[in-house]
Amino acid sequence: MSSQIHADVFRFDRRAWAKLLVLCTAVLFEGMSLSSINVQLAGIQRDLALRPDQLQLVASAFLTTYAGLLLAGGSFADRWGRRRMFLSGVAVFGAGSLGATLAQEAVLLIVARAAQGVGAAITAPAAVALIVAGFPEGAARNRALGVFSAMGAAGFSLGVVIGGLLTQGFGWRGAFFLYVPLALAVVALGPRVLDPESEGAQRQGSMPWLPALMITGGLIAVVYAVGRVGTGSAAEVTVVAGVGLVLILAFLVAQARARVPLLPLSLMADRRMAAACVALGGAFAGITGAMFLVATDLQERQGHSALVAGLAFLPQGLAVGLLSTPAARLADRRPTTRLLLAGLAVITVGQLLYTTVEGGGYVTHMLPAALMVGAGIAVAYPAAVMLASAAAAMHDQGTASGALVTFQQAGGALGVAAVTGIQSVAPGSLWTGSYSLWGCFGFAAVALLGCLALLLPRSGGEKRPAGEPRGEATTPQRAG
Repeated sequence: MSSQIHADVFRFDRRAWAKLLVLCTAVLFEGMSLSSINVQLAGIQRDLALRPDQLQLVASAFLTTYAGLLLAGGSFADRWGRRRMFLSGVAVFGAGSLGATLAQEAVLLIVARAAQGVGAAITAPAAVALIVAGFPEGAARNRALGVFSAMGAAGFSLGVVIGGLLTQGFGWRGAFFLYVPLALAVVALGPRVLDPESEGAQRQGSMPWLPALMITGGLIAVVYAVGRVGTGSAAEVTVVAGVGLVLILAFLVAQARARVPLLPLSLMADRRMAAACVALGGAFAGITGAMFLVATDLQERQGHSALVAGLAFLPQGLAVGLLSTPAARLADRRPTTRLLLAGLAVITVGQLLYTTVEGGGYVTHMLPAALMVGAGIAVAYPAAVMLASAAAAMHDQGTASGALVTFQQAGGALGVAAVTGIQSVAPGSLWTGSYSLWGCFGFAAVALLGCLALLLPRSGGEKRPAGEPRGEATTPQRAG
């Protein structure tokens, strides 16, 4: 009853918007850093004379540490305080950005990129947990999560545009430096607008460092092995992939036996949580892989500038930014599961259109693909966040958020590695002259089919619709 009264009296006043603005600013520049690297790599290679294997590490260091440590980041938020860990993560991200700006050699740049990933892994789940704790369930929380998700998705989509603009005007170092003053602003304003009472109950107990290292090492090994297909020896690929899979399996076994696991397997057994993870993992494997292929081809083969390569994706970013908030509001009138499936279907069609762009004009071929993918992200991303939030109890919100974004970023890293491996096995144009973009379409299609299997009602099974929330920290959805 008290929760309902809280929801009735809550208003989106100036302080509520200030709180949301601080949280959204952090997720915006972290989302930008995920995609802007695609238009920075050509300049980095020229200035630092990096070998191809070093360049790949610059691109993947952020994704792998981000994905691998996100589960630990969610646990940090639940155990040591959401506000404290949010601000600490932003500070680490800012320090990594400054290091990348000043790096004069490959090793320092790779380490700085990895530090950015560590900071993002701490920040993202803490931010979602702060929203869930600070906004009452119902329309207010749906609105806050919708705005937050829109900023994250828009940052990812607009990162190549803003990164291209900064790289064109100030070089690749300027694109990295942008995040330094933004991080300082968030760290300065955060303590003033994020209330201590939003911290929530903190868990007790030691931090399970070994499982965190297992999943991080396993993801790094698998992604590395996939990227080496076609260039590394069969023995190297097999051994590294085997080690990675063993580490991931050991992590799952450890979680099943742990008293306080990093990833409660009971949470992943919830079909809503599983569907949200499959959706973002598969969709962003295809989206990230396609952006990497197209941005690289525009610069390396077609000779366009970083700005032109970034502007090619502007319609995709605009579609995300303009449609995410209205799409999130649909959750007040439509089941979240339907929104998720609809968004994935649109993304899949957009990825299919990307396979047709070779030899065609931008307006007639690439533009429709970019708009479709952007519209699909706008619908699917906030729906996945709400579905995962509905599946988790209040004390597991940070963990659920960490698991969700882990799948998203691991999918992105796997997507880039997969298209690189496909390109090595079947060399050709980085545009669609090879099978690489068909692989991106395949990732999106698998995500859609997987979610259909998880979310469609099962005859003779549980009576509760898959999109209907349960538990104390859910986001109400209407049956329909």
